[in-house]
Amino acid sequence: METDAATATVANGGDDDEATKITSPQPSTPSPIKKKPHKKRKASNGRFKKLWRRAITYPGISSREEWLELIELHSEWKARQADDNGQQQQVAADHELMMGPLPGPFVGLTTQQQRDFGNIEEWQTTEGSDHRDLLMNLLFRRGTADDDGQSAAPKKKRKKQTAPKDKVEGKEATVSTSYGNMPPMPSWATVGNLASVGGVAIIEVNIEDGGGGDECALMPSELIKSSTSSSTSIWNSLIQRGNGNDNTIRRAIEAACKVKLFQGGYPRSLSEVLMFVPPPPPTDPNKNTSNGLNGSGHSDLFRKVHDLRLTPKKLKAEGFPMEVHQRGKENQGDSSVKASLQSSKDKICTISAEAMQTIACDDALQLVDALSVGVEFGRDGEDCNNDKEDEYEQLEHYVKTFDHDSENKDKPKIFAIDCEMVQTTAGAELARVSVIVFVEGGGTNEEEKSTVVMDELVKPRRKILDYLTEYSGITSAMLQDVSTRIEQIQVRLLRLIQEGDLIVGHSLENDVKALRLVHRNVVDTSVVFRGSNGRKYSLRHLSNVLLQRQIQQGCGSTGHCSTEDAEAALILALRRARQGDSFQLKENSKRKNLISVFQQVNRAAKGNGGSETAGSFAERNEGSCVCIGSNDWISQFAQSEGAQHVLSCDSILNSMSMAIPSWLSSDQSCKRAGLLWASLSCQSKGQDWTNEVKRLDEMMQALVDRVPLHTPVLVVFQRNYKRAMSLNKQRKAAQNPKSTCGWASTQEDEWTRVMSDCRKCEAVWIGSACPTSKTS
Repeated sequence: METDAATATVANGGDDDEATKITSPQPSTPSPIKKKPHKKRKASNGRFKKLWRRAITYPGISSREEWLELIELHSEWKARQADDNGQQQQVAADHELMMGPLPGPFVGLTTQQQRDFGNIEEWQTTEGSDHRDLLMNLLFRRGTADDDGQSAAPKKKRKKQTAPKDKVEGKEATVSTSYGNMPPMPSWATVGNLASVGGVAIIEVNIEDGGGGDECALMPSELIKSSTSSSTSIWNSLIQRGNGNDNTIRRAIEAACKVKLFQGGYPRSLSEVLMFVPPPPPTDPNKNTSNGLNGSGHSDLFRKVHDLRLTPKKLKAEGFPMEVHQRGKENQGDSSVKASLQSSKDKICTISAEAMQTIACDDALQLVDALSVGVEFGRDGEDCNNDKEDEYEQLEHYVKTFDHDSENKDKPKIFAIDCEMVQTTAGAELARVSVIVFVEGGGTNEEEKSTVVMDELVKPRRKILDYLTEYSGITSAMLQDVSTRIEQIQVRLLRLIQEGDLIVGHSLENDVKALRLVHRNVVDTSVVFRGSNGRKYSLRHLSNVLLQRQIQQGCGSTGHCSTEDAEAALILALRRARQGDSFQLKENSKRKNLISVFQQVNRAAKGNGGSETAGSFAERNEGSCVCIGSNDWISQFAQSEGAQHVLSCDSILNSMSMAIPSWLSSDQSCKRAGLLWASLSCQSKGQDWTNEVKRLDEMMQALVDRVPLHTPVLVVFQRNYKRAMSLNKQRKAAQNPKSTCGWASTQEDEWTRVMSDCRKCEAVWIGSACPTSKTS
């Protein structure tokens, strides 16, 4: 130890003057041990990675508190990685995603299987109101930890989640919203990372090409199709290919949709469908629920439903088949005709219900031929027997219901019918028929009870061109072993339904035409609930708003359920009969505009001291509300509706159209759009859309490059709305009996083609795409 403490003089190059005094080493001390990461830091890293995995995996994070926690932890984590110089390269390689930006909301399809949107057949079939409902959920739905099945605080164990808590057995549970009349989320759609929404953009592209053909170069299906050969195309880069090799968070098309914008023969614009909130439900839908529904009240209920039936004039106006004579028996004596009819009716009346189930096709055909009637379609006054005949025309006839049970006159029944059709060489033909009958309840729980009395598949005789599966639910496999023909269905209907009974349905003229059935006592809910402007509402919309129940949730693959549709129509008729005219859609003189509602909710939240932790985006928004479109569009949809900034842009080629990405990407809240709604017009005298395609590509590229990931974008396309409106006015004027205007068949063909273009829209949802946002 003394030696260790000694001091020695060492000659430097033999020069004593340059001797250097060196102190020997001091007593050795233990070298400092490298400290382990602090427990708090370790827990912070674990919590961050847990939240991160949820953020990039369906269904993401819905709680705003958890999302703000993720933002803070992400910032701290990146700062720590930058400080750890020795491990920085390894960490960056292992956590490439984490070193980048946070993911944003992804608006996609509920199916977990990746789709190739380069194939139009894999596009989702939707309705226009679906996208409005989805927009409302983005704007007004308050996210909570329960929305995605996750808790706010970490737990050691979590019970296995079998299904999202807000969707149980096809019904959506009550969710917290900042707007009272919130529609449910469409069954085909899902929103991931709802808490991350920092802006919403809607871009309408209105194309006027004159309806020259089935394809238009400006529609996204054509843009994507033409871009598949170019790796540099913006549309090609937006398509999710699902190859698993793209380990980045970027913008992508998460949902590509074929949109049936409206129903009926009156054209509607994109803004009319998307911008206005659905009407509120009746004030008290359960009012007088027991009135006329139990025991001796049947006759009173039947009378009230009977009062809703269409008058002969209405039947004719709606195009129902009307009897004109006994088919093929116009010149026979009355006695022989009556005798033949009575004989056939007696046969039907004497056949037991069991035997009717198995009646042979030839026997049924003989009875239908004997009871056949000639008809005309009331709407156009044309005798249906003048239609172009084919080899099967003589085997299919119209028949008319008749009374064959005297007891039924004192207690008639209420039936509801819905049919599904397929497209054949002769047009739409019957493929499925469902019939339900109202059953008198023994209490309030059974006040709207019904029983299915017929649900049959039918084999068309003609060649099937299109099964229309996305609407009908019919497939080739379903009809492969079916032998039932339409005449067997007709005989069973004549045995089941008598002339005094009521038949309820929605757009029922199509169903009775498919069944080749004439019946005078019908209640058509599409007419009963028709709007004051003459527009028919879809059964799905009526059921959603008035009954608070979702139907037709086939998501474009399994089609409609005819028994479900028949039941919805029956309940609508029963409630209308029970509650009177008050049970209807509320048509306000001024409909509520989404922009106006958004601003009202935002102002109310700020007045109550709202903060960035507020549940819905409408409540916490700090950006502006911006509308961009033509002067006509602004005056109709944007003026005085709460928009803070209104910009005129009469064409997509106008330089103002490029203000869209600028407003969405600004760093200053006063110059950044929280909600942006744009309506861009594209019009060409020819079919050259080169300049419009170029500008649209530039805009999409700017949206991808500049707009933050927290802003989902809906881009929706419609063709020939203005042309459809013009033709519709001409057609309506020509149908006026006092009008001298003509309406040729060529004009009718053009109207049909243009209306089809106007109705069939396309939409793409562009959101934040993560490598693990969907699992295969």
